[in-house]
Amino acid sequence: MSDAARDSYGFDDLYPALGMLVVASADMESRLRYVVSELAGHDDAGWIVFEGQSVDWLVSNGLAVLGQLGAMQRWPADNSERIKAVLLDAQDANRQRNLMVHGEWRSDCIMREEGCVGRPSASPADHRLFHVCRSRYRKGFEERQIAISDVEALAQRIWTIELELRRAMKAAVAAWLGRVPDELV
Repeated sequence: MSDAARDSYGFDDLYPALGMLVVASADMESRLRYVVSELAGHDDAGWIVFEGQSVDWLVSNGLAVLGQLGAMQRWPADNSERIKAVLLDAQDANRQRNLMVHGEWRSDCIMREEGCVGRPSASPADHRLFHVCRSRYRKGFEERQIAISDVEALAQRIWTIELELRRAMKAAVAAWLGRVPDELV
């Protein structure tokens, strides 16, 4: 597809949405690194273990540390459950993000509607539709129909996850120390 054809189809509208998604996911990944490091009881040099790790690694190891903290009864179980729920939400959002960020965007369906996963019927109306194919075929071929509003919604969801990670960790630390978190005062 020529550059002119891409621009006329609405790719110029897509690029800012993808940029927003990239920034949101970087924020979430940074927060995940911090939370898992805090859960593990980081010290001055411990941060190096968490740098450069993938979201999947951070989530799986965060869940493992939470399991150990629960067994040791380091803080009330509801705090661990709250953090666990956010970690799992981050993992799910990251899977969607990976398709959008690493996928190949097209204006038409490659699979000719035979295997393309359409947008859910409950999705908000958006005529700015694209088709995204997974670019890492070793994980299986996948094509999805995605609207620009879907990309923007995922970015907003990821920022919400980042905020909830921050709040959940703050509440857990406050509970462990026997304090009421600032947001509840």
